[in-house]
Amino acid sequence: MITEKANAKINLFLTVTERRTDGYHNIESIMHSVDLHDVVSIEVKKSDKAKITVKTDIHELSDEKSNLVYIAAEKYIAKYSITDEIIISLEKNIPIGAGLGGGSTDAAATLRALNRIYGKCGGEELLRLASDIGSDVPFCIVGGTAICHGRGEIIEPLSVKEKRYFALAIGEERVSTPRAFAELDNRYISYPKKSDVCREMALALENGDTVSDFVYNIFEEITEIASIKEIKEIMKKSGAECTLMSGSGPAVFGIFKTEEEALAAVKKLLACGFVSSYAESATVSDITV
Repeated sequence: MITEKANAKINLFLTVTERRTDGYHNIESIMHSVDLHDVVSIEVKKSDKAKITVKTDIHELSDEKSNLVYIAAEKYIAKYSITDEIIISLEKNIPIGAGLGGGSTDAAATLRALNRIYGKCGGEELLRLASDIGSDVPFCIVGGTAICHGRGEIIEPLSVKEKRYFALAIGEERVSTPRAFAELDNRYISYPKKSDVCREMALALENGDTVSDFVYNIFEEITEIASIKEIKEIMKKSGAECTLMSGSGPAVFGIFKTEEEALAAVKKLLACGFVSSYAESATVSDITV
């Protein structure tokens, strides 16, 4: 059996640059892996006919054929004409539909695990396969910290050595990503240029400096969720250097100077009834079990 960590990601910076003619959007984002993770385990049985089974105790993922783990495995074995029985066990710790890349990172871990078993493709080919599954999947294949362009599939790794400490919490309302993009399209004829801010954040990250002046998420402009505001206020009162929504929400993260401060914030958030957890930076070398 092969096991892979599926690390969550947060968006330290996220803007939309344009709507594409294919209906997708180009983005500019700094994605950052954290050590909150799911676990994907794969067992292979020899067979003359391909079969994929996904085992998980999460009810929302019970329709396995719509699960990105299933889709990733299906694409991999179809591309390389594999006829084995693939049995995937998924241990979920990342909240579903929260903006932390849970489904994308599970798909990425599935591709990495299958490629460890079969060794059918190199890094670039694996990234192309990942981009066919979802916009965040290529970054989740690589992990660490990177500027991501295009739909998210163009990855520019950053050399970030300093660990950062986070409190994560989930707002009470789920956010529809397609609806969020549609609202942005209604607001903007042309999207604001933020590349300079993104580059300044990248430099701050590589130098180990604070990023408080550069955190930005365009989706916060069209998100009116009271619980997100409450989470941010609790984090700020707990000493957060900055707070930001990740992805299209409703996950929020706060960056703290120390592990102790972040843990204290998590304790307060849990006491207020929010789903909350502690996390810290994960490097590329932390991703694979």
